[in-house]
Amino acid sequence: MRFNGPLSPQPAAFSPSAPVARVIDLNSADDHVAPPTRRILYIHMAALGDAIMASPALRILKQGLPGAQVDVLARRSAVDYFSSLTSVDQVVPFVGERFVDRHRPWKLLQAPGELARLLRTLRGNRYDAVVQWRGQIPDTLMSACTGARHRVAAVQSIHRRSAIPVERVSFLVTDLVPVTDPVAHMVEAMAAPARFLVRKLGGLPERDAALALEFPLRGEDERAADAFMAAHDLADGTPMAMVAISAKTAVNSWPGARFGAVADYLRLSHGLRVILSGVPEHRARETEIAAGMKTQPVCSTGRLTFGGVCALLRRCRLLVSLNTGISHAAAALRVPVVVLSGRDGASITPWGTPHRVVTHNPFFPARHPHSREWAGLVEKITAAEVNAAVDALLESFHV
Repeated sequence: MRFNGPLSPQPAAFSPSAPVARVIDLNSADDHVAPPTRRILYIHMAALGDAIMASPALRILKQGLPGAQVDVLARRSAVDYFSSLTSVDQVVPFVGERFVDRHRPWKLLQAPGELARLLRTLRGNRYDAVVQWRGQIPDTLMSACTGARHRVAAVQSIHRRSAIPVERVSFLVTDLVPVTDPVAHMVEAMAAPARFLVRKLGGLPERDAALALEFPLRGEDERAADAFMAAHDLADGTPMAMVAISAKTAVNSWPGARFGAVADYLRLSHGLRVILSGVPEHRARETEIAAGMKTQPVCSTGRLTFGGVCALLRRCRLLVSLNTGISHAAAALRVPVVVLSGRDGASITPWGTPHRVVTHNPFFPARHPHSREWAGLVEKITAAEVNAAVDALLESFHV
């Protein structure tokens, strides 16, 4: 077992207000905007946690190319997030995401109608440049179909699953930006092709060297968090911690009893009121965890939107979480994190906030390279190891 961190710089928080981006309707023939002098598409067909880590790259494009319109091609789960960023002008939903398979890109053809509408929209928007941060076939095909003059792709060895041979994409893109450091953070990897494009087009020097993450909170999120706290007798200033119980995949799950043990430790040893949170379908799991605890947690699963949960998280002194989207939201909100990690390396740990990583990955800070050996790595983590990481984080950073 190891716990490490922080593994990244500590930039100042960046949290602009109110949503500004427009979400287009692919079914409307009239829903196109006359292109400005420069129109740029950022392809991001990944989950919400990765979307949060892309916010500095989008800011690099917007600030480096004044007057340019920056659009994002995004999965449905990340549309609301990208719409909230001041650096994004328009979001194009990727409607065929259920057919995206990085190993079987031809599955995109199983949704011909949806794919045709999307391609018409992308082509009709007449992009001058496209940036993609993943060297994956579906992303590269979308980029090529835009017909943009500049098509920039990052070729990464950070994640073996994301890396593809240069010869397989070189005829579809105009520029390949290598990211070869196996422990470079994903935030830096995402920024690399954006920086390259700005330099290529003669843009302005970069102003945001710290690459601070963004997670704008809407007014309704803050009001929902206020109401939730009032309903559970949590006064302003109450010392709180959040324990996120959900995992993206079963292989990264952690036993509920251990979550309960950590929550009890936070309450009994550090005097923190503990909020349990998770995806709505894990409400029964949350109930089971709470029933097995010695102390009484506050249950939020299924009672707040993700934005509401994050507004609540912003008021917490600490988050304990698996390596999922909420850990990156916490980083953007400058909330310290103890993250339980399986095969992942340092490249996708919380960026720009005090944190500790608890892992049994023997290759850390590199990603575990052997797919047959990393299953069950998260389950090997004990509650005592997580509690030790909590103590170290609270003591080291005076949280």
